[in-house]
Amino acid sequence: MTYFLVMGSLVLSVLFTLGWALSRLLRWMAGGLPSGGKAKRKPARRSGATRQASAAKVRSSSAGTRGKAKAGAKPQGEPWRITRLLAEWHSSTALALVAAPTYLVARLAEHGIGFRPPHTVPSGFTALVAGLGWLAAGLILLALLHRLAVWRCR
Repeated sequence: MTYFLVMGSLVLSVLFTLGWALSRLLRWMAGGLPSGGKAKRKPARRSGATRQASAAKVRSSSAGTRGKAKAGAKPQGEPWRITRLLAEWHSSTALALVAAPTYLVARLAEHGIGFRPPHTVPSGFTALVAGLGWLAAGLILLALLHRLAVWRCR
C-alpha cells in the first residue's frame, strides 16, 4: 500500500511538472505568432520640463562616460544571443523548485522502503530516483544560469 501511495504521488508530480512545462512551451510558441487584433502601444508623452531634465542628465552622464572611455576602459558589448534567450526563460527556476523537492521525497521514500528488513526496493524505483536526481541537478544548474543571464542583460 505504501508503495502505491509513494509511486502514485511521484507519478502525479512528474505528470504535473511535464504538463506545466508543456503549457508554458505552448504559451511561448503562441506568443511568437503574429496577431492582427492587437494594436501597438504608443509611448506616453512627457512634458517639456521632464524632457529637458532628462536631456541634461544624458549630457552629464555621457561626458563622464567619455572621460572614462578615454582612460583605457574597454566599452561593454552587447550580451550574446544565448544569454538574452536564457534571461527571457523564466520557467527554469520554477521547474527546479518542483524537481528538487520531488527528488528529495523520492530519495526519502527509497530509504524508508529499503530500511525495513522484509521489503526490498524495486530495481526500477532506484533507476527512477537516480534519473530524477540528475534532472533536478540539471534544472538547478539551468536556473542558476538563468539568474546569471538576467544579471548580465541588465
